[in-house]
Amino acid sequence: MPFFLLAIIFMEENMVHKKIHNLITGITIFYCFMIFNSTSVFAQTVFKIGVVDTQRVVDEYKKAREVDGILRTAVERLREELKGMDDELRQMQEKFDKQRLFLDNEQKEMQMRNEIRLKQEEIRNRAEKGQEAIDEKRKELGEPIIREIEELIKKIGKEEGFSIILEKGLVTLYVEPKYDLTDRVLKILNDKYDKEHPEQKTETSNEGKGETKGEPKKK
Repeated sequence: MPFFLLAIIFMEENMVHKKIHNLITGITIFYCFMIFNSTSVFAQTVFKIGVVDTQRVVDEYKKAREVDGILRTAVERLREELKGMDDELRQMQEKFDKQRLFLDNEQKEMQMRNEIRLKQEEIRNRAEKGQEAIDEKRKELGEPIIREIEELIKKIGKEEGFSIILEKGLVTLYVEPKYDLTDRVLKILNDKYDKEHPEQKTETSNEGKGETKGEPKKK
């Protein structure tokens, strides 16, 4: 299988997660630097510090999971399309390998070689364009989620008087549960999502009831 096909098949599928963590990590490092380089101020000021597990927020935020599903579907479709094209290329190569020993027409051999080369270029171009389309879709759907999570964390920080909110998995060794804002962030995000998508909440509820009804009665 061509290298460019392998590259697209094994590309990173959790695209939203990576960008969010890069963003949060950069913000966290910056603020930690500012705090530890202001020791005199730190000693005179009471800091209220909170933490958020952004990985868990992304994993459990319904909108982020919906976007991740869309991107995974797009990757799978491209993978299947490229696999079909690669199968065609392999058949062309096998046909050429079988016939080349019996070809007495140099022009015919060159024609078959050219057809194989054109198919290789077609696969390469389709892989590149497909990757670009997926990247555009990731940017279109993922960046609003990044902003939404960031703005919500800032809102909670300002309204509740937090001096700094850190990424939980980055620098913390212990956090008193009341300062872990992850559950609160998730609840606000998912409650908002449910209000915007009431039909999905109803479907989920009905599925749960259906599974309960379908269970055999215990004797």
